[in-house]
Amino acid sequence: MLGVNVAWDNEADARRFIETYKLPYPVGRDTDGEIGRRYQIEGTPTTFLINPDGSLYGRSRGAMTEEEFHKSIDALLSQKGKP
Repeated sequence: MLGVNVAWDNEADARRFIETYKLPYPVGRDTDGEIGRRYQIEGTPTTFLINPDGSLYGRSRGAMTEEEFHKSIDALLSQKGKP
């Protein structure tokens, strides 16, 4: 899992958020907006689920509950080994 920060103007705010919510994954910054443009991110949060082969499995705009997130991951993992 990887996070990309597009919402904060400065690194201190981003670090504070990461520490407050104890995010267990690396978070990078999209300082020039290139990642957002490339992946057509129109709102935050946007979640991308990527297959092991690197192809896009699914995309979700907006907040997800923990249960919704786990269901999405479980669905992706159940595809492993299927054509």
